[in-house]
Amino acid sequence: MLLIDKYAYTNKLRKIDPMVKFSFAMGMLIFALLPIPLWLYGVVSLIMGYLTVVSAGIPMKNYWKMLMVPFTFLVLSVISIIVSFGQSGDVFVWAIKVRGIYMGITPQGIEMSLRLLFRSLACITCMYFYSLTTPLDQQIQVYKKIRIPKEVVELMVLIYRFIFIFLEEAKEIRNAQEMRFGYNTFKQSCHSFSLMIKVLFIRVMQRNKDMQISLESKFFNGEFHI
Repeated sequence: MLLIDKYAYTNKLRKIDPMVKFSFAMGMLIFALLPIPLWLYGVVSLIMGYLTVVSAGIPMKNYWKMLMVPFTFLVLSVISIIVSFGQSGDVFVWAIKVRGIYMGITPQGIEMSLRLLFRSLACITCMYFYSLTTPLDQQIQVYKKIRIPKEVVELMVLIYRFIFIFLEEAKEIRNAQEMRFGYNTFKQSCHSFSLMIKVLFIRVMQRNKDMQISLESKFFNGEFHI
């Protein structure tokens, strides 16, 4: 998350009108959601990847790492779709029989899973292009222009802020645990991780309380001027 924010403020396309980037990214996203041939999903992914890596100057290595995060969830989704069950083995391309039930892969499952995979990757590259090239302050300008309700924008900014608070606190706790050899064994790792979750919740709630006190001391009336 910190890396995404860093690239959003330092990329080569930062000075381009954010409304242009938003319109282009959303246009490609809507196109990727249409029932188009599979190869067109690949074209969308390549175009958005090229603009992000080459035009915006995002390092290919880090871009690939960021793609691997949603790709892992996509693979799990594809596996759940591609595997089917049935009473007859004639409909399967490949199957095994377990207690009278066939479990295998059908042509329809292959087509559906490939469409899901390529369509999702195309949509992800569109969103990555917009996120990695447009800082939050520019995104807020866009949302105001297209008349997104201010409550939604305020909520987005607060969530965005608390993501960084969450990561900062988690990093501090983990560093302290590693200095005490809390992750040397699997058993120690599980114990340290459970403690980190507990302490992290308490710290984040405390930071939230501190923010509320700070706002009240500044006569906060329930409205953020963004």
